[in-house]
Amino acid sequence: MTNILQEIIALLTAGITGIASGIGSGLSNLVQQIFIDTTGDSTKLSIFGGVVVVFAGVSLAIGLSRWVVNWVTSLGASN
Repeated sequence: MTNILQEIIALLTAGITGIASGIGSGLSNLVQQIFIDTTGDSTKLSIFGGVVVVFAGVSLAIGLSRWVVNWVTSLGASN
């Protein structure tokens, strides 16, 4: 009975591992196609990737600024 159970577990883990590796390689390929431009002899960030990075930086700066302003203005508040 133990051998059968071990074989079932081995089959399940092999299937899950195969699916996970397929999904991982597919996502990696998708991200490379969207964000990396390999035209010519150099590899660089694509235009879309640059726009995403710029908006992420602006969002991070605004979020951190709001956090700092809220923290400074609440120094005298009693909670």
